Amino acid sequence: MEVRRSYDWDPATYLEGLEGAPQEAVLGVEAPIWTETLTDSTAIEAMAFPRLLGAAEIGWSPAAARDRETYRVRLAAQGPRLTALGIDFHRSPQVDWGP
Repeated sequence: MEVRRSYDWDPATYLEGLEGAPQEAVLGVEAPIWTETLTDSTAIEAMAFPRLLGAAEIGWSPAAARDRETYRVRLAAQGPRLTALGIDFHRSPQVDWGP
């Protein structure tokens, strides 16, 4: 899943139309990874990162405060940190990861 699609996800939309389930009913988010086809840690890291960073921001930021363009800049700034940690993350073409 690419950066734009995962960042635009809004967990509150799953509650629309449910009687008695206001948006405040969302207590948190999770970012599961189905690993039945992932054979090693490199594949798992590529699936988890940078998606996990976006899921975290979705969880702690109100939807009205989120902005995809500034997120892409913040995400690009995490590239060197992920590299330094030895994480083999997906270098999405939707993000300017720099040199």
